Amino acid sequence: MNSIFYTVITLLLLTAVVLLLMREFNKSSDAESAHVPAPPERLSKEEGEDHFSVLMNAITPVWYWRVNHEYIDFLHATIKRMNMVEINSIPDLFEAQRRCSDLNSAVYKYYDNIKKRCLNGEKVSHSDLEVMNLRQCFREFSLEAYPSLVVLVWPEYQRPVIKPDQV
Repeated sequence: MNSIFYTVITLLLLTAVVLLLMREFNKSSDAESAHVPAPPERLSKEEGEDHFSVLMNAITPVWYWRVNHEYIDFLHATIKRMNMVEINSIPDLFEAQRRCSDLNSAVYKYYDNIKKRCLNGEKVSHSDLEVMNLRQCFREFSLEAYPSLVVLVWPEYQRPVIKPDQV
């Protein structure tokens, strides 16, 4: 009978020790997970300007600003000189111009927001949502919206269809 009693006491003590060890282990892992990494160091204004320049050079397609200037010249040479009858005579012209205008405005909005963030010391990454949206606007404006607007006004200047396997 004494051996059963001592066995039960020993098992209870071992269980208590295991439970205490598990509790201590959980406390130390909670303390490690509660440790928040230090926020990234802020950039000075000059470093922010440099970071912004490097970021914009990396994400802006080489042709974008040329296309943007062509778009502005195109507006002044064509649409701004048209009267309402001429504008309404071309189907989908208003929608195509609105799309180009919206994308062009979005480019400048994202550009300004990213610049403000960089000048405030934030190191904006290439995977940032605004950077990705800006890149999408660059592509959509210069590769889709502006060429489709030109085709509506000057159909003879439509881009030829290019098959990648023929290039």
